[in-house]
Order: sequence, then structure tokens, then C-alpha cells
Amino acid sequence: MNIKSEIKEAYVENKKIFAILLIIFIAGFVLGCIFADDIASVLMPMLKEAMGAEGLSSVDAFDIIFHNVFTAVLVFFGSIIFGIYAILSIFVNGFVVGFMAGHTIKTTYALIMYLALILPHGIFEIPAFFSSCTAGILLFLFIFRLIKDMIKKNTFSQSYENNKKNLKHAIILLLIAIVLFLIAGLIEGFITPHIGNIISQQLGGPDILK
Repeated sequence: MNIKSEIKEAYVENKKIFAILLIIFIAGFVLGCIFADDIASVLMPMLKEAMGAEGLSSVDAFDIIFHNVFTAVLVFFGSIIFGIYAILSIFVNGFVVGFMAGHTIKTTYALIMYLALILPHGIFEIPAFFSSCTAGILLFLFIFRLIKDMIKKNTFSQSYENNKKNLKHAIILLLIAIVLFLIAGLIEGFITPHIGNIISQQLGGPDILK
């Protein structure tokens, strides 16, 4: 088995699902930006409580990894019901990212800091989330088509053979998501705060690690 070709196949053959999820993510992002100021009083306290009052540390990095991997697995199995969990998750994540952009980006300094605190780990975390959501939808499609084939009087073995590629792609994408979440969590915990702090001080801003 050529792992590289298997991974490429999993992404290429499911590009339509990725495209649909991207549209949903962008829709969430845009709505988050538009309504950011209107819902800030409600959403910001919730986000601050979720992120914690203190700066990130090495312990937090492993908490982030656990949370992200748990979320990936939850999305994967939760999407068995018509892929709804994956669709809602990608929309909510887009909405939160858009909300943070709309609420915080008021100046050039804020824009630069937003990018500095999002991009280092976001380049791994966002693709990981798309992969886990796509994996969840593929798991739903595998089960749905398996049952559909069996209703048509096919045996379980025949139905499995007809649809096993969906399951294979789902598992490949889930494993990739977990690896990417691992990398993203380490970067978010150990590197992102320091990059943000350096840029903040270079721009004459505060020490964000204090």
C-alpha cells in the first residue's frame, strides 16, 4: 500500500465535500463578522471562560491537543446521523473565527495581532478540522450506502465491498486530522504565544504573556 497515494486519493476523491464544507465555513465566518459587536457581550465571556484567564503554558498545550483530538473523534462518530454534526461544527467554528475577527480587528495593530495569534497553529488546525468533518460525513455515507445496498438484497459482504472505499477514506482523513491537531496543539501552546508577544512588543504593544 502506497500511503502517499492513499492520502492523495482520500482528498482528491472527496474534494466536493471539502468544497461544500468550505462554503459553510465561509458563511459562518461572514455571519460572525457581521454580528460580532451585537453578540460580543454574550459570546466573549463564554470564550474567555473556555480559553482560561491565564496565558498558555506547556500544560495548556496538552489540554488543547486532548480537546482537539476528542472533538475530532466526537465529530467523526457524531456525524453518523446524516453528517449533521460535521456541518454544524464547521459552521460554528467559522462563526467563532469570524466573530473574533469582527470583534477584535479595529486597527492595523489588532489585525496584525489577530493574524499572529491565529496563523501559526491555524495553518494546521483548520485543515485538521476540515479533514475530521469530511471523515465524519464519509462515515455517514458508508453506513447509509451499506444499509441501502443490503435493503436491495445484497449480502453484507457484497454491500461492504461496494462501499468500503468511503470507510477507508474516512479513517485516513480522521488519522490525518489527529496528527494535524497534535502539531497545531503543540504550536498553539509552545510557539504561538511567544510569536504574538514578540510582534506585540515590536509594534509597541503590551507583553501579552504577563
